[in-house]
Amino acid sequence: MQTIVSFLIKTLAFIVHRVYYILYIKYRRCTKIEHELKKAFNLFQESIINIHSEVGKILNNTGLDEVISKEQYQTLKIIKDFPKCTYGFIATKQGVFKTAISNRINKLKNLELISIEQGEDKREKSVLLTEKGMKLVIRTEDIIYETFNRKLSSHFSDHEIITFVKQLEKANNLITGKDDAKHV
Repeated sequence: MQTIVSFLIKTLAFIVHRVYYILYIKYRRCTKIEHELKKAFNLFQESIINIHSEVGKILNNTGLDEVISKEQYQTLKIIKDFPKCTYGFIATKQGVFKTAISNRINKLKNLELISIEQGEDKREKSVLLTEKGMKLVIRTEDIIYETFNRKLSSHFSDHEIITFVKQLEKANNLITGKDDAKHV
């Protein structure tokens, strides 16, 4: 009887030790993953800041900054991607107040880069690119793309670029609440 009890205690001790070890490993893995996610978030945030700064330099070096600012370009890009969007939508996308967007919209309208229409809701106004605005956005996108392509393309394989784009799409879908995010 004592042998059976001793055996059960040793077996139980072994199982408890094993469970503790497995939980410890999982905990370490979780904290390591959490650390990596935090690192990724910080790097992503830093990249956004650097890209935003680089876009400003590109606009400056090409003389486009005499036509539009980085913020105005960003507004035009949103309008291009979401035709007939409202002031509120643009403000939300750019993370600013509607008054800031109103000022940008007025400047862009004065430059004849956008037109304003009455929205579906009579209190809202819809914003569209004019032909001149569309040409400017496309030209600016091409210049920015070519600059980043020169700086980055030779440092990444096609596979790395495709994987990175898929991961960015997945992250964007998860952040924006889209349900079609798939495992990469």
